[in-house]
Amino acid sequence: MTSVLTPRLRECLVHARDGLTAIQIGDAMGLSYRTVNQYLSDCYRRLGARNRTQAVSIAVRRGEIPIADEPKPPA
Repeated sequence: MTSVLTPRLRECLVHARDGLTAIQIGDAMGLSYRTVNQYLSDCYRRLGARNRTQAVSIAVRRGEIPIADEPKPPA
């Protein structure tokens, strides 16, 4: 299956999956609040989702983003 999300949109959606707010996502990605909201809206449109939760669910099901990040090995 071919990806409908760009790498940057996937990164934004991973942060959303992890429960970050738009402001926190912007801080993590070096983007403004408005740009994050535009990215999320683009994710919804591309995935056919109505909200953030549904977008994350569809993206995980399609293999666009992982269910969770890989655990880090012990130091």
